[in-house]
Amino acid sequence: MSLSRQEVNPLGVLGLRKLKFIPKHFTKIGVDIYVDANLLDHWIVYNLNSRYAIKNTTSLDSDNRLIDIIEVGIEDPKEMLMFTLGCPHIHVNDKEKN
Repeated sequence: MSLSRQEVNPLGVLGLRKLKFIPKHFTKIGVDIYVDANLLDHWIVYNLNSRYAIKNTTSLDSDNRLIDIIEVGIEDPKEMLMFTLGCPHIHVNDKEKN
């Protein structure tokens, strides 16, 4: 269970929860580079249960230009839905970018 439910995750205690790479079977989402990765990490640790990874990478935008993004991968697809709907840090206003 997550820390928000007052229970400790065994994978977190053993240091096996956060990975340095995103395996192929993880569900992935790209987030704007201006988002603070530490806030994302904190939100995931506090609210979700499964293994996850956060890394900087490049991607193509709608105009076929290379852009830098933060890629978040979560093992459980249900928790990815919870992350995309519940995490307030993944959306950055244009005012915050400048």
